[in-house]
Amino acid sequence: MSSRTRVLEAFALKKPDIIPFHAYESPENAIRQLSRKVHEMYLEPELIPYAMINSAKLYKNDIVYMRCGRYVPENIKLEMVDDALTWKDRKTGEISGHVLYDRKDFIPTKPPESLVKSIADIDKIPVVPYKELLQLPEYQSLNAYVREFKGERFLFGFACGQSANALDTYLGTETAMIATITDPGLCNAVMERKNEAIEQEILALKELGADGIYTGDACASCSFYSPETYRTMFFERQKKSIEFVHANGMKALLHICGKIGMILEDMVATGADVIESLDAFSAGGDIELKDAKRRVGSQICLKGNIDAVHVLEPLSPGKIYEICRQTLNDAGPDGYILSTEQITKDTPVENVMAMLQARDDYSAKMRLLG
Repeated sequence: MSSRTRVLEAFALKKPDIIPFHAYESPENAIRQLSRKVHEMYLEPELIPYAMINSAKLYKNDIVYMRCGRYVPENIKLEMVDDALTWKDRKTGEISGHVLYDRKDFIPTKPPESLVKSIADIDKIPVVPYKELLQLPEYQSLNAYVREFKGERFLFGFACGQSANALDTYLGTETAMIATITDPGLCNAVMERKNEAIEQEILALKELGADGIYTGDACASCSFYSPETYRTMFFERQKKSIEFVHANGMKALLHICGKIGMILEDMVATGADVIESLDAFSAGGDIELKDAKRRVGSQICLKGNIDAVHVLEPLSPGKIYEICRQTLNDAGPDGYILSTEQITKDTPVENVMAMLQARDDYSAKMRLLG
């Protein structure tokens, strides 16, 4: 059975020959595996696809997340200054921000202003036709995954930010949280416009050859918003986007991290084929996997629950192996994908391999039992 078939069997809530595995490596972790520094992703944008492909092979991932290269705007010049990759305007020399040595996140010199302040600003949210998206270097960089894995492993392209994350991006975190109560009309206008843009992203990813679409919003969890806000404001946005994915012949993954225990059944009702990250209590979530399996495991494929920060990075391979075996006992063998949240850049390779070994041993035992 190929990796792709194995994943499809899990989505169908069937028992595959081997439990699907996805290390969920971050670009930072993958780049470190090449003995490179994380900030180099800006200097060499093709480094991300190359590193992610290398990592997917190393970990024998059944699922591959298609991450694009980090392309810097043409008007920006990058210079190393005092252990930081400084961003300067080529014409004016003005510094707009920097990236710390061996780090990922861009730090602006001053907080950016919110793009949207009222409904009159909605058109400032760009909607780029998918044929134009396909011409961008970011999207062209995704062809590397298709050339390497198409037909063999399951390819997920990213088209997320349907609801809460759209508000966070365009209104700012504090304003967004207040606006869901005081100005739902503005919130709905932002999300509607953003979903127009996301539909074009989905069409572009389909054209490239993705098997599925990674949808969802980290900020939609009950770590930020009430279950009622999720149900009245965010649920329909995610459901509609997932329906669009299905209408275009692809599978849909719904990602919401943090506390999702109170909206778990709602996430299933979006129609997604698989949900992640099912964060454990130690990771700031509220999911006990055995309970999640009991509640929704007969309706949807589950993915995740291994704590990347407090389990996968610091513990010994032996302890990680034991935890993963228990996880598989709780959620397998049907309708489950062994995975974690994004792996930290300092996670040892042997710790991830302990997860893989636990999967292989568990699957071998299941085959013997018939």
